[in-house]
Amino acid sequence: MSARPVINSSFRPRRVADAICSFLARLLAGLFFRRFEVVNAERIPSQGPTLVVANHVNGLIDPLLIAAVMPFFPRMLGKSTLWKIAPLRPILALAGVIPVYRRHDPGVDTSKNAKMFACTHQALASGESVALFPEGISHNQPELAPLRTGAARIVLEAEERYGPLGSRILPVGLTFNDKGRFRSRALIQIGQPIEMAPWREPYRRNPGEAVRGLTDQVAERLRAVTLNYASWDEAALISRAVELFERPRADLPGGRRLAKSFSLRRAFLEGSQEMARRYPAEVAETARVVAAYDQLLSTVHLRDDQVAARYPVPGVVRWLMRNVILQGLFLPLALVGMLFNWIPYRVAGWLARRVSQQPDQWATWKLFPSLVLYPIFWLLAAVLAFFRGGSPWWGAAALWVAPLTGWFAMRYQQRRGDWWQETRAFLLLKTRRRIAGELRQRRAAAYAAVSELAQRYLAERSKQPEAPSGAARTNADSQTQNGVTGSGAQVFSGGSPNG
Repeated sequence: MSARPVINSSFRPRRVADAICSFLARLLAGLFFRRFEVVNAERIPSQGPTLVVANHVNGLIDPLLIAAVMPFFPRMLGKSTLWKIAPLRPILALAGVIPVYRRHDPGVDTSKNAKMFACTHQALASGESVALFPEGISHNQPELAPLRTGAARIVLEAEERYGPLGSRILPVGLTFNDKGRFRSRALIQIGQPIEMAPWREPYRRNPGEAVRGLTDQVAERLRAVTLNYASWDEAALISRAVELFERPRADLPGGRRLAKSFSLRRAFLEGSQEMARRYPAEVAETARVVAAYDQLLSTVHLRDDQVAARYPVPGVVRWLMRNVILQGLFLPLALVGMLFNWIPYRVAGWLARRVSQQPDQWATWKLFPSLVLYPIFWLLAAVLAFFRGGSPWWGAAALWVAPLTGWFAMRYQQRRGDWWQETRAFLLLKTRRRIAGELRQRRAAAYAAVSELAQRYLAERSKQPEAPSGAARTNADSQTQNGVTGSGAQVFSGGSPNG
C-alpha cells in the first residue's frame, strides 16, 4: 500500500479551471437543450472520491451533461484520438481530460494507458472524482453495449494502492428524446451508488474475478437507469404505446416529463415481453394496430398529443394571444441577433451535415464547432463596427450585443417553430375532416388494444400475490432507483394513468 498523494499548490489553478469548465458546461447544456431533468440528484456524493460511469450514446454531449449536473467537475477520460482535432485541444487542456489509448484506434500505443491508470488512481486518492463511459465507444444502439473492465480496475486498484479511500462508483443514465436535434430534451438519472468497501477483500483474494464481478454490478446498475430495447422498431412501438396509454385525451397538445415517460416505458417494455411469451398472437396484433397508427402520424407529420387534443376555444385563444405577444416582444432583438449570427448558424449546420454520418455524433458536430465559429464572427463584427464607427466603443458594443441578441434570436426561432407546428396541426385537424376522422379512429383502436393488453396483464399479476423474484424484483428495484412514483411506474404493476 502506497502513501496517498499530497495535494499541493499546483491544484489551485486546477480548481479555477474546474470552476470555469463547470460554468461553461451548464451554459452550453442550457443553450443546446430546451430542458434537461435530473432524477435522484440527492444520490450524488457531496465529497469524497467518486467514479462516475454513464452510458454513451451522444458523443461529446454526454460528458457535457455529466459536467453540467454534477456539483463537482470530474476528471474526464477521453479517447486519445480527440487530440487530433485541433479546435478541441484547448478545451481538453482546460478540462484536464485524461487520454485513453484504445486498442481498436489505428496507430495507438496502448502501453500509454499505464499513465492513464496512474492519473486516475492519484485523482481518486486525492479525493477528486473521475468520469468515464465504460462501454468504451459512443454508439447508436438501442441498448447498452458490453462494458469494459476499466472502471472496475481503476477504482479497485486505487483502493488497494492508496486505500481505504471510501470511494464509490456512481452510475448515471442519459436518455434523450431526440438526441441530434438542437433544443431537444434530456433526462439524467442518478443510480444507486456502489460502495467499494465490500469489494476490497474479494479483490485481494482474486483480482480478476473481483474486477469481472464489479463490472457486472456496474452493468446492472446502469441498466436500471437506461432503457434497453431489442431493436429500434421495438423502441418506437413501446414509445407510441406509452403515449397512448398515458394520454387518453387532452385539452391542448403538450409533452410529458421525460422522467415519468421513462418509468412508464420501462414498465411497458418488461410487461410486453412477458405478455409476448404468453400471448404472442395478441401482442403481435396490438403491435400491428399501434404501428399502423404510428405510420399514419408520420405520413401527415403530426404528433400523438395533437391528435389527442380537444382544442377548446378558450384554451386556443389564450395560447394564440400569448404567442403573438411574446413573438412581438422578441422580434426586434431577434432580428438584430439574426443579423449577427445567421452565418455561423448556417455554417455549423452545414458542417454537421457534411462531416457527421453517425446519429450519435450529430449533436457533437452541431455544438462544438459553434464554440469556435460564433466567437470568430462576433470578433469580425466587432472589428467591422470599430472601423465603421471610428471608436473602440462601437466594437465593444458589437461584441456585447452579438451574443445577447443571439439568445433572443434562438428563443424567437424556437417559438416560431412551435407556433407553426401547432397552427398547422390545428388547421389540418379542423379542416381535413376525413384525415382527422381516420387518425382518431386509428388512435382509438390502438389505445383500446394497448389498454386491453395492460388490463389482462394486471389481472394475471393480481392472481400471483407471492413476493416478486427475478425479473419482477429487478423491475421493482429499478422503479425505486428511478425515484419516479405515481401513474407512470404503475402501468404494469397496478394502477391507472388517470386514477
